Amino acid sequence: MREIASADRIGLRRKVAERCLYGVDLNPTAVQLARLSLWLTTLASDRPLTFLDHHLAVGDSLIGARLSDLARSPIATPPSRRRGLDPQLPLFDQDVTGVAREVVLPARIRLALEPSDTLEAVKAKERTLAALLAADGPFAKWSAAADLWCAASLWPGAKPSPALVAEGLAGVLGGATTLPRSRLAAWTDEARAVARAHAVFHWELAFPEVFFNADGRPRPLGGFDAVIGNPPWDMLRADTGAANARRSDRSRTAALLRFFRSSGTYACQSSGHANRYQLFLERAWQLARPGGRWGLILPSGIATDHGSSLLRRRLFDRCAVDTWLGFDNRHAIFPIHRSVRFVLMSATNGGATERLDFQCGLQQAGVLDRLPSDPRESARHEGLSVSRSRLESWDPEHLTVPEISSPQALAIFARAAASQPRLSSPDGWGAKFGRELNATDDRPHFARKAQRDSLPIVEGKHLRPFQVMLEHTTASVPRATAATLIDPRTSFDRERLAYRDIASATNRVTLIAALLPRDTLSTHTVFCLKTALGTREQWCLLALLNSLPANYLVRLSVTTHVTTALMARLPVPRPSLESAEFNELVTLARTLAGQGIDATPEAYARLNAIVANLYGLTTEQYEHVIASFPLLSEELRRECLTAYTRHTETQKHGNTE
Repeated sequence: MREIASADRIGLRRKVAERCLYGVDLNPTAVQLARLSLWLTTLASDRPLTFLDHHLAVGDSLIGARLSDLARSPIATPPSRRRGLDPQLPLFDQDVTGVAREVVLPARIRLALEPSDTLEAVKAKERTLAALLAADGPFAKWSAAADLWCAASLWPGAKPSPALVAEGLAGVLGGATTLPRSRLAAWTDEARAVARAHAVFHWELAFPEVFFNADGRPRPLGGFDAVIGNPPWDMLRADTGAANARRSDRSRTAALLRFFRSSGTYACQSSGHANRYQLFLERAWQLARPGGRWGLILPSGIATDHGSSLLRRRLFDRCAVDTWLGFDNRHAIFPIHRSVRFVLMSATNGGATERLDFQCGLQQAGVLDRLPSDPRESARHEGLSVSRSRLESWDPEHLTVPEISSPQALAIFARAAASQPRLSSPDGWGAKFGRELNATDDRPHFARKAQRDSLPIVEGKHLRPFQVMLEHTTASVPRATAATLIDPRTSFDRERLAYRDIASATNRVTLIAALLPRDTLSTHTVFCLKTALGTREQWCLLALLNSLPANYLVRLSVTTHVTTALMARLPVPRPSLESAEFNELVTLARTLAGQGIDATPEAYARLNAIVANLYGLTTEQYEHVIASFPLLSEELRRECLTAYTRHTETQKHGNTE
């Protein structure tokens, strides 16, 4: 057998690049850099540069239409009032089939299969591609129809009526219309300008060989064999920024949100603020063929975000996830904040995930080099495994995946989830939290702190465990104004438990709670108790929430915000009001509120010993919990262990007697 030479390898790389690799990016520079990278990889001294223009394209990969979309309205309306193109679909389908079979597909296949060995061959391919993409090219009218379909959802201002969209689609596709030709042409030109402004990209029309059979009909198993990516993780919000300075960006973002929510292209997005990674994940499995593979780098919010709950359920219902590797960025794997966590995920389109094999807490990218080629082998030997039914029992509403990195952590979490009620459960505390003022919307009402008869405004940065640093507040709201903004009976006319919104699993502690005094207000960086609990009950709950066991459980699910959804499902014991534990926790919480943790470490250690016992932790499990808080002083951690040992010995002695 002849040994494969270097020239052979280069030839194989050229064929793979021209026939197998596809890519789309909104940034033209990124596309050019991708071409350059592939050119350098496939460079041969005796041949021209590889032709790659037909596979690497510029456009927004999230915004576009499939041909099947053109048979329905792009604007969400009740089914009884929709006016799609269903009656014209058979004629339309036959028309596009013939053009694809006779013109487009043969040309596209030649671009991939014919060699690029000479400069003339490369130039001939460039001419062929230009003809296919020309304004009067073979797919031109379907491209125009897809542009109009997308523009209807992206439209600035009032949306065009479904009837007008249907007329426009019929016009560009050669069907009968009722509107004057001049009016229809003007609207069509405007709609295509809207589409171009958003760089819409229609995957089926751009890469027809991936989605059509040789006979020009849609492939039953159409799509890519594999889809990979590292999508952006930014939030899409149209309500931020100064109105004048960011009007253009806000208008564009609002149009994108309308498309994502009303076009029907994305079925797994929540009603809250969309994050772009969620859209890219859904797009990845839309593009992968049935049985195809996809792999993405995603933020850890894919495991725990409330807004990703529908996406997670769809993921586990219709994809077989075989790789779930959770990393933290402590050692700067990516040039982003060191506290950020992310997940490497891969799956097969089709089937379901009945058991999730996963690893979390990884910190070095080098671990990937040591993983077996078969991800199932990796999970079996090094990772953890949790059944779908257990995930459902932990969080039936959101199906979250906790950041569990060891069998010890799994045992602690499973025990707490099975033995303790959720914080929001009527069987437990029944506690619900919410916000008071919004620092942006309500800022016009803010005044200087020194004003007479005004209420100081507490922000998250003013909270310490058990304590509110009122002396550091800098703004206030007049009492009379406050009464018009928020119901005083549920807010500033009473003490109420509150916790800090923004946090991190790498901070000294993560869940930071305190009791806000009467005659204070808080901004949206603080969540306040909305449930009517007595003062002593709030002090007891404050002790529980500031404990290390509760903090440990929160860290298994937190990203950068301690959300109300996370708190609602947090397992929290509720000792009876007559119990010794309840009374002592109230006393300890009051002591710590007055003096702080650092001044009374023995009180904090005693509090944690009681809470750990309420959670039913073993000595080994409690040692594991304490060790996960390295930023606490060694003396305090030692004191916590000593207090727990004394407490368990006292408990045993009391039970023996």
